[in-house]
Amino acid sequence: MHFLPIFSLISTISMSLAAPVTRGDASLPLPDGMPNPSPEQLRQIQLQAHGTLPGLPLPATISQAGITNLQLIAFNELFEVSFFNELLQNVTNEVDGYQLPTEDDREFVIRSLTAILAQEEVHALTANTGLTHFGRNPIQPCRYTFPVTSLDAGINLAALFTNVVLGALQDITERFAANGDAGLTRVIAATIGNEGEQEGWFRVFQDKIPSQVPTLTTNDVNFAFTAIQNFVIPGTCPNIHEIDLRTFSPLEIITPPEARTQEIKLSWMHEKDDGQEIPMWLAYINQLNVPVVVPLHVLSIDGQQVTAVAEFPYDKYLMNGLTIAAVVNSGGPFADAAAVAKATLFGPGLINVN
Repeated sequence: MHFLPIFSLISTISMSLAAPVTRGDASLPLPDGMPNPSPEQLRQIQLQAHGTLPGLPLPATISQAGITNLQLIAFNELFEVSFFNELLQNVTNEVDGYQLPTEDDREFVIRSLTAILAQEEVHALTANTGLTHFGRNPIQPCRYTFPVTSLDAGINLAALFTNVVLGALQDITERFAANGDAGLTRVIAATIGNEGEQEGWFRVFQDKIPSQVPTLTTNDVNFAFTAIQNFVIPGTCPNIHEIDLRTFSPLEIITPPEARTQEIKLSWMHEKDDGQEIPMWLAYINQLNVPVVVPLHVLSIDGQQVTAVAEFPYDKYLMNGLTIAAVVNSGGPFADAAAVAKATLFGPGLINVN
């Protein structure tokens, strides 16, 4: 079982991937002229990605929800470009913590990360090309911070955020279809396949079986938007304000659960208002199941810091793979991840079992 509490890691480790040149918490510039590569740079990106940008014609029109989908995709993919660029540089330069046992291992990891990086560049360019086609501003990159200092930790983190993205792409596909943008669903389905192949390699690297569950955990675009921002240096995103999505207040999972039913501890910062306690519950989103809601029991309130416990009902629901947790203002029931997001006060907390 592997778990990375994003919020706690971000707050306690104020450094990026250990780059060949020390840069504190400032990410390296994006490679290959991204997000505006020259024709020569684009050719090199496509060669390294082993494929091209999609060439099928785009629809003539798009809904506002469809624009938001493309903006979120571009926002995420630019973050991934930065992450995999720094990871690749660290392995290439054999930075402490990023060495591999043999030269053959190192060569294979470099080849793999080179392709993954270029494929993420293609994904980012595809989304921004779509925005430009529909007369909207392309999303610009931020500066990022990554709370890992070794190859193992980097691959673990890549597996976690790839799971989050795979769930968000499910939501994006449905939102495209529901808003009359069915012509854009094919490229998302193709992207899901590519991201799934990457996730399988990350899992094998962690000595796990390649496929974790029959149907991957779904997500809500607002949860994904919030999760990505935990890697963003505040105030460095030129046009994040154009993305019409909600950012939730943080939720920290203090005790990561194992593959069994148990009590877990979690924490959040509560903003005091009129002194009245708001009833709260904990909702879990796992696989393609109806969200599970359990009671929250507050252990302590230290100023604005609230610590609580809740049951993680693994055995009853076989909660393998990614689970998205959220503190909600209702005991439900919730029909789906979107309904959970609408009731969320704090989240997402990310749990990964198996």
